[in-house]
Amino acid sequence: MTIPVPTAIAPDLLHRATPAAFAEAAMLSLRPVFGASRAVLADRRCGRPGDMYFVNWPAWCQAHYCAEVRARDPIRGWLDREAADKGVARLSELLPAALRGAPREPLLAGSGAGFVLTLALREQDRIVGALSLVRDAGHGDFDERDRGLALALLPLLEMAYHGVIARGAATVPLCAGNDPLRALTPRERDVAALAAAGHSNKSIARLLATSPWTIKNQMRAVLQKAGVQNRTELSALWNARSGEPR
Repeated sequence: MTIPVPTAIAPDLLHRATPAAFAEAAMLSLRPVFGASRAVLADRRCGRPGDMYFVNWPAWCQAHYCAEVRARDPIRGWLDREAADKGVARLSELLPAALRGAPREPLLAGSGAGFVLTLALREQDRIVGALSLVRDAGHGDFDERDRGLALALLPLLEMAYHGVIARGAATVPLCAGNDPLRALTPRERDVAALAAAGHSNKSIARLLATSPWTIKNQMRAVLQKAGVQNRTELSALWNARSGEPR
C-alpha cells in the first residue's frame, strides 16, 4: 500500500500566518497520510502550557480541556520534560500502565476521538509548539509505521511552523491566543494575582475578607484552569501574560 506524503503544507492557509491557520493547514495536509480526523496545536512560544487551537472538534472540547484535562494531561507532561524520546509520541504509550484500557477521558469518549499522535516542534533546543493528530475511536491506534512517518515529516512541519511565526510576528502579538487565564472568574483572577505576587493563602484571605479554606479551594481551581502544577508556574504564567518580567 502506498502512503501519500504531502509535498507542501496547505500554502493558502499558511499565508494567513497565524498558529490557527497552521493547525488547519497541517490537518488538511496530514489527514490522508495518517487517517486523522482532527488536530490540536499547542503554541508554546510564550512558555508552557501554551495557547491551544482545536481543529474539527465539538465546540465544548476546548473549554473542557483547559478546565479539566490540561493539568493532568500526560502529553503535556511529556512536552514539559522536553519530549526527550525522539520528538514523537502516542498518547497510549504515555499513559501509566494502570490506566491503559481504562474508560477513556470524556474529552475523547464524548467527542468520538480515540487515539492521539503528538509531534514536538522545536526551535533549536526548545519546544515552541506541539501538533497532536487525532483518530476517531473506531479507527485503531497509531503504530510504529505512523511514528516513523511522523519523524520523517517533522522537519517539514517545523519549517512551516517557523515560517508562520516569522510572517506573523509583525502583526500578531506573541502571546495572542486563548490565554488559559481567561477561564478564571473575577474572584479567581484576584486570587491568582495575589498568589503570583507572593501572598500566602492566609494573606490572600485577609486581603479579600474571606476564609483561608475558601482561598485554598479557589487556588485549586486557579491551578487547574490555568493548567499549572504550582504557584511558581502560576506566577511565571501570570507575569508573562501581564507583560511583567518573567
